[in-house]
Amino acid sequence: MIQPLRTVHRRAFLALAFVLPAVILAGLGASRPRLTRRSVVELPTSVYIVRKSDVLWSKHVMPTVFYGDSSRPGDTYVAVNLSQEPNEPDLLLYWSVEQPAGDSLPARARLVGPFIAGKAFVLPLDVDRSGYLVLFSLPHQTVVDTAKVERLP
Repeated sequence: MIQPLRTVHRRAFLALAFVLPAVILAGLGASRPRLTRRSVVELPTSVYIVRKSDVLWSKHVMPTVFYGDSSRPGDTYVAVNLSQEPNEPDLLLYWSVEQPAGDSLPARARLVGPFIAGKAFVLPLDVDRSGYLVLFSLPHQTVVDTAKVERLP
């Protein structure tokens, strides 16, 4: 009675010795590539600096540069660099006309994109051309930092 069970277990462990590494390798191959934090700003050649600020954000020191585009006068780009890495996962950058209240996003906040240091984003500006940049941590569902942006040209 014990001998047949030992034979089954031996064959099962032998099969797992080949199947488990194959499953792990397939999972690693199918995983999404991680977002890289690049410091290179990818901008069109027709841009010019509109405004620079190192103290725009309320909680962190993040040099922020706003760019205008001479070929597309309505577009304004923003690039945020980091002097220190925020201790929050999966940051998203939002643009809002209203100031965030507490740790929640305003109802009319618009997603600009996943936050990558140094990457330039086109801001969805309205007629007033002023508002708030909001860093939001998706897993924690909290506002990490805000930056009040005065009227942009």
